[in-house]
Amino acid sequence: MANIVFIETGAFDLDLIQQLWEKLNDHHRKQKSDFKEHYENFTFPERAEALLKKSLDGDMHIGRAEEKKTGLLVAYCITTISPDNEGEIDSIYVEEEYRGHGFGDELIKRSLEWMDKKGVKKKTVRVAVGNQDAMSFYERYGFLPRSITLEQTANQER
Repeated sequence: MANIVFIETGAFDLDLIQQLWEKLNDHHRKQKSDFKEHYENFTFPERAEALLKKSLDGDMHIGRAEEKKTGLLVAYCITTISPDNEGEIDSIYVEEEYRGHGFGDELIKRSLEWMDKKGVKKKTVRVAVGNQDAMSFYERYGFLPRSITLEQTANQER
């Protein structure tokens, strides 16, 4: 981690993570899922707008991991707090060649600390179907499955 710097900012820096968010969206699109069409049509401006609305236009924590020398963004984590004072890890991504070095762990820890300081009453994270490998990562931080939500696809016949 000596060559990486962690930066914590807010909603005003949301655009800085667009390139990595698009890689995450591509990752979801490649997973075995009935909702590939969602990821194929989902854009960063749509995601950013939803995050800003959800977080009351700004109650957002963005953690970034960047290379010290180059400023290259290698990982991010976005966390929001809703008007009901519920916190959510909304999005996290670590570039493939930087995985396994604890950058995601550090970003999650910082997000959880931020939510604790804000006094949130409930913390959640959603894991897309097809991305079950992420479950063990979140379970290390006390996130446990509570329910399964089923959703009908737009093109499903009845």
